[in-house]
Amino acid sequence: HCVERGITLAANQNCFGHMHRWLKHDTYQPLAEITGDWSFNGFPKSGPFSLCPGDPGSIKLVQDMLDQLIPCFSSGIVNIGCDETYDVGQGRSKSAIDKHGAFKVYWDYVSQVMNIVKRHNARPSFWADMWLGTKSKFREKIPEDSIGLAWGYEPESDFAKWCKSLGAKKRNIWVC
Repeated sequence: HCVERGITLAANQNCFGHMHRWLKHDTYQPLAEITGDWSFNGFPKSGPFSLCPGDPGSIKLVQDMLDQLIPCFSSGIVNIGCDETYDVGQGRSKSAIDKHGAFKVYWDYVSQVMNIVKRHNARPSFWADMWLGTKSKFREKIPEDSIGLAWGYEPESDFAKWCKSLGAKKRNIWVC
């Protein structure tokens, strides 16, 4: 339907944060970073939200979802989400983050998700908020063939700064 109308429809599957709709079910809850109380950027929250990046079952679930989803789209672009993972480090991955640092734990997981997408000969896109909070040297790890999605809801969202920050490493950035 979209192809006939010149519309590129990309696959979109949260693969890290925003997984509460999955993690509320008994089958998937063991994959959650945390099931109790946590802080969402300073706001109190409760219940599962993100997949635990150190649990091999998390990648197994994501691979199963993407293996089913990606063949349904012809655009070759897959939005893997990976934004707002504020609960990561407040639960099961706390010791790994204390030992290796938050960005390394985040990146090790996200790179596995990106590799799943690439095995389908597709191009990963991701919400770039977590990357924008990192030091410049970490932004160099963003694969050149991926698309960073700079998003904001407020009129004062600093898209120019974010694009400059990501663009300095010659990465693809889309403003959303």
